[in-house]
Amino acid sequence: MYFKSIHSYFPEILLTLTLLILAEPTKAGVFEFAGDTYGVDVITHPTGYDGTGRKLVITVGISPFFPHVDKMEIPLQNAINIWNQLVPTTGNVITSGNSIPDNHFDFESVALHELGHCIGLSHPNLASESGLVGDNKNYTASTKGANNVFDLNSGTDGIIGSSDDIRGDDVNLHWFSKGINDPFRSPIIVDKTTYSQHFDDLPSGDHYVVNGDRNVSGLFGLEKTEAVMQQGIQAGESRRTLAADDVATLRLGMSGLDMLAGTRDDYTVLLQYAGVTEDANIVLAFDSKASFSACEVTAQYISDNESHIVINSGYISFNTDSLWFFNQELAVIESLLPEVSVIANGKPDSIKLNQGDELTLIVMLNPNKSAGNLADYWIKAITPVGIYWLNDQFQFVASDTPIRVFDGPLANIASFTLFESATLNLPPGTYIISFAVDDNMNNIYDATYEDSVIITIKR
Repeated sequence: MYFKSIHSYFPEILLTLTLLILAEPTKAGVFEFAGDTYGVDVITHPTGYDGTGRKLVITVGISPFFPHVDKMEIPLQNAINIWNQLVPTTGNVITSGNSIPDNHFDFESVALHELGHCIGLSHPNLASESGLVGDNKNYTASTKGANNVFDLNSGTDGIIGSSDDIRGDDVNLHWFSKGINDPFRSPIIVDKTTYSQHFDDLPSGDHYVVNGDRNVSGLFGLEKTEAVMQQGIQAGESRRTLAADDVATLRLGMSGLDMLAGTRDDYTVLLQYAGVTEDANIVLAFDSKASFSACEVTAQYISDNESHIVINSGYISFNTDSLWFFNQELAVIESLLPEVSVIANGKPDSIKLNQGDELTLIVMLNPNKSAGNLADYWIKAITPVGIYWLNDQFQFVASDTPIRVFDGPLANIASFTLFESATLNLPPGTYIISFAVDDNMNNIYDATYEDSVIITIKR
């Protein structure tokens, strides 16, 4: 079965969702298609996921047939880089000093939000697809429940979307961190063991699930912080980085069909700018098909699994009649990728030794902003007498099948000594020593980030 979803974006708010597979609209939640029609707990995955662990490379292009092509390239690349970093931030709502005229809308911020829809995420708040107006749209996403009306009461704090909201029989759609209920921070492990939709997992005293609204952020001691997927952006404002809720939601989907991090069905996501072309998984265009902007996706169930849906393609439309600001400054991306190193006698590339010379081998890891992400660690030695792997007992074992030395969070390793001795007992020949970490934890040798040193031992 194939589905079709269109998100309309209006000037005063950010994106509404209407599912056209049926006549009635389905309410948006954290994941696309969540609601009465397809199930409140349905998970939507990016293009290419089929239930097996892999890196999903999703291409993003700009249609060459419509206006503003050259102006779109830099802000779109910035938005792509932000999703690829997958780093939670605070204070991401910028209302002054951002060069955006008061009557213009920031294309980069809108594109960032739209791309989130195209990889499976939806609104944490009820948003305009609920049919509500004004601030009521900011209550946490839900269905109407048995009484077929939204029960809306902001509780004693008077802040919509907070933990003391009284929502009657409204059925929650928002995934939250168990026992924490704070969309502005998340645990290291994000999967069904740490996230839930069920009220039994709320902290004691909480009545409803919190969403990542900017007004709610103040209750957690934060200023001007809002989830990118939260519907609601104003002219003159930018929101160009992700909040914790955005990151956690995508990572929850990345835990795969079993929704357990560190298993073989986990995946990672890499958005790749394909240039000015319509030959891409996601295409953006100023074709004026929408009144402001709209994201249309098609999707289907994964192997008849009605709890999991995969997007087939995405198309994002923008209207030329609105006033847009196009940021033309390519953002300098602070390195978030892990940096691995193998050093032999202080040399990073290659050394030549005589048999019997002293050899010191060390490995180093700087996780950068990926610190805490779950990963597999591998140390491999290709020798004149076979392939060896360092096991979890820190012993080299001969094996043609990869052996993992460690699985867990990426952490700083300033210096770890693998070998420190004379080479008298090492056969002459060439040795290639490699240190690698993956961008997932599933005991599959991906060697996503790897460094090697070549050692030649002569008689």
